[in-house]
Amino acid sequence: MATTVDDIMLALTKTMKSAQIYGTNHPSFQNFYMPFYQKLTDYLKAFHELNFQVERFTFLHEDRVVYEDKEKDINIAFRLFRDGVRSVGFSDGLPSDELVRFLEVICQSTKEQDVALCLWESDFSHITFYVVEEEEEVIDYTMPDAQIEDIDYDAFVNEVVAKEKLDVDTPIVPDLSFDELNSLRTEIVKSEQRSIIPLAITTLTDFLSRDKSQEVINSLIELFEQCIDKRDFYNARKILHALKEYPDINIVTKLENETTIMGFANMFNIPENDIFNEFVEFVGLFSKKSIPYFLKMIASVGREDRLDALRQKIAHVTQGDVSLISPFLQSENIQTVMNAVAILVLMNAKETPSLLEPLSQHPDPKVRAEVILSLAQLTEPTRIVKFLDDPSSDIRIKMLLALTRSKCSDIYPELLRRVTRKDFSNKDLSEQKEYFSCLVAHGDNNLITTLKKILFKWVLFGRKKYKNMRTLAAMSLIEIGSNEALEILRQGTRKRNRDIRLACEMALKET
Repeated sequence: MATTVDDIMLALTKTMKSAQIYGTNHPSFQNFYMPFYQKLTDYLKAFHELNFQVERFTFLHEDRVVYEDKEKDINIAFRLFRDGVRSVGFSDGLPSDELVRFLEVICQSTKEQDVALCLWESDFSHITFYVVEEEEEVIDYTMPDAQIEDIDYDAFVNEVVAKEKLDVDTPIVPDLSFDELNSLRTEIVKSEQRSIIPLAITTLTDFLSRDKSQEVINSLIELFEQCIDKRDFYNARKILHALKEYPDINIVTKLENETTIMGFANMFNIPENDIFNEFVEFVGLFSKKSIPYFLKMIASVGREDRLDALRQKIAHVTQGDVSLISPFLQSENIQTVMNAVAILVLMNAKETPSLLEPLSQHPDPKVRAEVILSLAQLTEPTRIVKFLDDPSSDIRIKMLLALTRSKCSDIYPELLRRVTRKDFSNKDLSEQKEYFSCLVAHGDNNLITTLKKILFKWVLFGRKKYKNMRTLAAMSLIEIGSNEALEILRQGTRKRNRDIRLACEMALKET
């Protein structure tokens, strides 16, 4: 059945919601994204392009409404329309990473973020959009007729003072906390930025569009430096956008040194998320040579969400060149090593597994855990089963959880071999549980028979330790839930062995 535009828009809506909830790196996002990407690319292969007209709350395709939502906070069309985007188009050959970046821009948009500017900076090759400038839109509005009243404001104020018995001669000393003063200072700076800097940028870029004057360029560069000093990354990006047409002018180069980049470290703890998000977008405009300094800088980031955002942006700046990151896998700073691992995983290059595998023997358990779980995402599960012998039980359990999610039947024989070894009962109960969960996830048709043997096994020595094996086998049969599995448990309730009976009765209570 041919894919329709309505099918694509429904899939897009679901994908957007999952991206807003989980982010684009979460497996749940992929469950929605892949069907959406398939529908869109199938349509483009058949019709070569797909264009939408963007209105305030709707998308139109060939003058027909195909998307509408009155809720501004979640409306895709409103976010685009608000920042001047009036049409969006997709063309055949659209790569997946380009579509994901488009979704990231739309999903992360805030009132302070300019969606049109972010789309421009993404430099798409198969996604087009049209943006109107403010003067292009004609606003048909006339002032309503209203009676002009003559109000004596002084008399009104004096009346309020007398009524409330206010002592206007006593100076007011505001009792503000340090955080409140900081917030007030930030709001004042924002107010200045909204009123002065954008107007100056607009005026100068308008002059520049008519005449490439060195004087105007110098003024924009000076204004850019002021924006950096004030941590106004939004307007700094607007200036860079204006100067993009002049490739011989690269003012970011002046910032690509260790002293300047390390000076941005105070951005990590600012209370305002919107300013931090603008900083992250600004980082994306740096070149590859700045990566060593950024890796050193982010070693001190405390907030996990902000660290993830910076890692993703640095991965974007690398443009897939793993040689920029791999040297930091040998760093003596543990956080730097973990950041390098995470960035390589985000890059998803074919060289990444071979670069990470040697670190599975790293002396620090945090690094080993990061590496082993990363390899679980990037390689075949059969290649990482050997890491189940890690000296840390926490890492082994995390490894088992990752293997359980991998759904690879090839690892079943190795799991079964480990479970049936004599020393298996020496493992912690939590680790034993994960082994059995992994067995159920990857088991073949003989698994029920194997579990039955474990459950009914006659044990002369070590019966106390073996009780856990019976319990786990019984719970695994319940998890399988087939008629054959349930019949084995019912048989067990009639056994003379008390441990077998208790394990089966406890498991059947879960049904």
